[in-house]
Amino acid sequence: MKASKYLVGALVFVMLSLSAAQASAENALDENVIYAEGVGFDGTEVVPNDELPATINGSATNVVLDWSDNIVFHQFSAGSKVRTEVILHNVSDDGTYLAAVYTLTAHLKIVNLSSGEIMYSSSIAQGVFTDKRNDHYSAEVNEDGLLLYGYNWDTRAMGCGAGLYRLTFWLEKDDTCPDVNPWTGKNIVYNSVDVTQGAPGDKDTSAGTIYGLVGYDLDNEMSWIDIELVDKDHGRDSSGSAHWNP
Repeated sequence: MKASKYLVGALVFVMLSLSAAQASAENALDENVIYAEGVGFDGTEVVPNDELPATINGSATNVVLDWSDNIVFHQFSAGSKVRTEVILHNVSDDGTYLAAVYTLTAHLKIVNLSSGEIMYSSSIAQGVFTDKRNDHYSAEVNEDGLLLYGYNWDTRAMGCGAGLYRLTFWLEKDDTCPDVNPWTGKNIVYNSVDVTQGAPGDKDTSAGTIYGLVGYDLDNEMSWIDIELVDKDHGRDSSGSAHWNP
């Protein structure tokens, strides 16, 4: 992924299996961010500013959705820990990545395609507005300063055996997204985030064998990736840092 880079700015908290208020690690945000609801990582209202990295409140148009190479180009075995990462950026007409997009309406669901069982389902809003240790979906800033939506899928703990699974990422204002901010008492305005395209690199075989098959339903701000967990002796597990191939 060739995201636009900006000067290192204020520190933000990584949220990984913790509520925002309990975040325990920090990385420097290195890109402009559109906060669709005007609410930040800690659940409080953000103040717009033009300093780099800039803080922008409001709608996000012409947004590209990108799954990390780590899950697209690696085969995993049942029992492994699968790192899932998605990024959202608005893009210019020539395809240049601009500001990252942060929205409380981002969801992740994991379904066993053989049985139809929902193994996991959560939204960013649930994690932001939960003041205790939790396993809700979260947004983070990685070592490169990029904003991403991440989840550690522990297939062993979740009881996921060998077979086909669908991971779906989508944007929706539903019952998990409150109308009033429980931390500040202010009404939350849910501005639109318009996903118009996926990253072409998700289907580029020149980058390697594709093990995660990506699909899109842009009318419903949705994307999914189908992966097969193979028997333990046949997987090519990877726990390294994720990258993106546009």
